[in-house]
Amino acid sequence: MLFSSSECITWLAVTLTVGVAIVTVNLLSVILFIKNRSLRTRPMYLVISLTIVDMFVGGFSHFDLFRLFVNICDIVKMNLSQELDAIIHFLFIWFPLTSLTNIAAISLDRMHATIRPFGHRLIKKWIYGVTIAAVWVLAAMMTAARSIPLLRYRKWHKYAFYVWSSYCCLCLFVICVSYSSIAVKFLCGAHPQHHGAANRQRKLTVTLFIMTIISLLMWVPYTVFVFLSSIFFQSLSFQEYVRLTFSLNILYLMNSLVNPIVYTIRIPKFRKAFLLLFKCQRRQNAQDIPLHAL
Repeated sequence: MLFSSSECITWLAVTLTVGVAIVTVNLLSVILFIKNRSLRTRPMYLVISLTIVDMFVGGFSHFDLFRLFVNICDIVKMNLSQELDAIIHFLFIWFPLTSLTNIAAISLDRMHATIRPFGHRLIKKWIYGVTIAAVWVLAAMMTAARSIPLLRYRKWHKYAFYVWSSYCCLCLFVICVSYSSIAVKFLCGAHPQHHGAANRQRKLTVTLFIMTIISLLMWVPYTVFVFLSSIFFQSLSFQEYVRLTFSLNILYLMNSLVNPIVYTIRIPKFRKAFLLLFKCQRRQNAQDIPLHAL
C-alpha cells in the first residue's frame, strides 16, 4: 500500500466531505434562485450558471478524485470500462474548467457594467443565454483537446496539457485585467453615480470581486503546479508528489464552495431568503424578495 490506512482514511474523508458540502450548498442556492423570481435578474444569470456548474463540480469531479484515491490506497478496486473511465475523466476536467470560464465571463460582464453602465442595461436576455452556452461549449472544447490525446494520441499528451494550462492562465489574465479596469474606474471616475441602480450594481461588482479573488487564490497554485509538474515530479518522492497533487486538486475544487458563502455574507436579502428556505417556511414567505441590498 502506498499510504498508511490512517492517511488513506483521512484523505478519503476530506474528499468526501468537501464534495458533499459543495453539492449541498450549491443545490440549496439553485433552489433559492428557482423559488425567488426577483433573484433571477440579468446581472445574476451568469451567477446562476456558475452555481449550477459548481454543483456538478462537487458531484462528478470529487467523485472521480475519491475513486482515484480509493484505487491508490488499494481499499477496493473501482475498475471501470475504458469508455466510462474516459467520460468520468472528461467530466472531472470539464466542470471545474467551466466554472473558471464562467468566472472570467462574470468579470467581463462586471467590467462592461462599470465602464459602460447605460449600454450594459440595454443588453438583451438572449445575449446572456448565448454567453452561457458559449462558456459551456468553449470549456468542453478545451477539455476535449486535453482528454483525447490520453485515449488516442498519447505522444501529444504533454502538448495538450500545456494548451489546457495556457487556457487556464488566459482566463486568470482576463479576470485580473477586468477587475483592474474596474478598480481604475472606481478610483479615477470623474462623475461617480450615486442613484440606487448604480449603487446596487457597484455593490454586486464588489461582491463578485471578492468571490473572484478567493477563486484566484485557489486556482493559481494548481495552475503553477501544472506548469512545473515535471520539476516537482523529479524533486519529490512519488508519495510526496501524490500528496501535493491531491492537496492542490482539492484546493481548486473547493473554489466551487466559495460562491454561495460569499453571496450569503455580502447580500442581506439573499441571506434572508436562504434562512427562510433553511427553516422550511411557506413558499410565499421566501418569494419575490427585492434585491435593494445589491
